[in-house]
Amino acid sequence: MGCGITKSNAQELKKSALLIQRWYRQYVARMEMRQRCTWNIFQSIEYAGELDQIKVRSGPSKLQKYKIKLGILKENEMCHDTELEIYFCYKNMEVSKLYSGPHLSFPLTVTGAAELVEAFRNKQHLHTRYVLQLLLETWKLLRLLPNINYVSTCQSKEITVCGDLHGHLEDLLLIFYKNGFPSLEKPYVFNGDFVDRGKHSIEVLLIIFAFMLVYPNNVHLNRGNHEDHIVNLRYGFTKEVLGKYMLHGKKILKLLQKIFSWLPLATVVDQKVLIVHGGISDTTDLSLIAKLDRQKKNPPSSGNLFLDIKPHARMGTSLKSHCTLTYSAPIVIYLCSVTVMQIDDVLWSDPMSQTGCIPNKIRGGGCYWGPDVTEKVLSRHNLQLLIRSHECKQEGYAFCHNRKVRN
Repeated sequence: MGCGITKSNAQELKKSALLIQRWYRQYVARMEMRQRCTWNIFQSIEYAGELDQIKVRSGPSKLQKYKIKLGILKENEMCHDTELEIYFCYKNMEVSKLYSGPHLSFPLTVTGAAELVEAFRNKQHLHTRYVLQLLLETWKLLRLLPNINYVSTCQSKEITVCGDLHGHLEDLLLIFYKNGFPSLEKPYVFNGDFVDRGKHSIEVLLIIFAFMLVYPNNVHLNRGNHEDHIVNLRYGFTKEVLGKYMLHGKKILKLLQKIFSWLPLATVVDQKVLIVHGGISDTTDLSLIAKLDRQKKNPPSSGNLFLDIKPHARMGTSLKSHCTLTYSAPIVIYLCSVTVMQIDDVLWSDPMSQTGCIPNKIRGGGCYWGPDVTEKVLSRHNLQLLIRSHECKQEGYAFCHNRKVRN
């Protein structure tokens, strides 16, 4: 009697299976197309916002309106470095007996940093006195650091690189849960964009700063394009700080502005791996970046200094042919322009599959660089790999440029 399946039934089953398979493939294709379209829309909105912020930052009149509106950069309030500790004095701030958050003591210890993590995990706030004290200690340490940190894995054997936390405290806590707190055996590089977008940017910053104070030789920070007070105005960090610390929020923001300007720009691991937030360009020179005054990134926006750089001009030997100088000391302006371009390339650039180096019109800052530029820059500095953040990848990570760039 057989299995009871006739030839005609077998053909019907085959047709049904093929029909189900076709429907499934169409469904998967639609989902993939929807995901790609959503991703493209997300990136377009993201880059358009960043482009607007760069325009605001580069326009002195608009920038001044933002400054006055927020009250962050009034000249009569901004202090010289020698007066900073007096201006941001925390010693006259009393901690109420009703305060239930953590009490920090300095020099900060591993226990103090761990207690801070636990407090933020439990949705507690840190008192303004401790916030200012921790930020002042961070500022003092950052001023001693070079533009490029050179680290070794001879003791730890490995180093953890974390990029673009963007105020997501849960992500940072998950990293610590899986990988452990920073320590002598577990060094970390936090690769920029600590703030904005997420609801806990100030908590993320304070935790990172706390562990850097405890382990200054094992916790390294690179500046990202969102460590910028003008970008923070749009993407939420400014609003978050003013909301959580209404009485002293502006003072905290002023101090953070100073701290952001002192963040290092790159980290080199074992003389082989370059870690930057954004990327490089055909003119990236680590020896030059190491000598820049990183806290004076922005060129003068008033006075007699004026520099007109055409949009497609890149820094280097061709800079003078693209510039109109109207000042008796063009060397000062040239050096200032070099600083801006070198730092913007490190903070804002993105890789592309084509060869060459072109302005990044979508973001409005930095450049797009190709695999030939990667090969050139890495070879020039005897490096093997470039690790960057700055872009969100659908698979979580990606390699490009013959696996010499890790996103």
